[in-house]
Amino acid sequence: RRHTRCLSDWSSDVCSSDLQPIQIQPLDYEAFERILGEVQTAYSNEDLAGLRMRVTPEMLSYYSEELAANASRNVVNKLTDVKLLQGDLAEAWREGGDEYATVAMRYQQVDKTFDRASGKLVEGDDRPDEGVEYWTFRRALGGSWMVSAIQQTD
Repeated sequence: RRHTRCLSDWSSDVCSSDLQPIQIQPLDYEAFERILGEVQTAYSNEDLAGLRMRVTPEMLSYYSEELAANASRNVVNKLTDVKLLQGDLAEAWREGGDEYATVAMRYQQVDKTFDRASGKLVEGDDRPDEGVEYWTFRRALGGSWMVSAIQQTD
């Protein structure tokens, strides 16, 4: 079970001729792995400020909706022991002044949901949950990578 949702980062008025391939460097892959853990931790801690630093405004709205839905159900979702198992570049390109990279992220994490009041476990267990999602990262030229889309593969 994953907490993320799909959000397309493509605009309908972009022509394929406007897209230029880019090279992704080892430091970029390190950033993608670090951001995976930071996003999952910020989500788990219901830390919107932490998420705001790592995801685009569109993605922040999806995370905010999920956290609000959890609060209305009186639960908190805790994601721990996040570990990237494999990251494979699907595509990387420049569009206008922004660079994008979509990476197939195969990772594991322990995913538990607790009752907010009692702390009682209501869903999940201690076994790592493994899955693959396509994470699209975006950065302004010279800026930091941020998550701009996540697509589930299930």
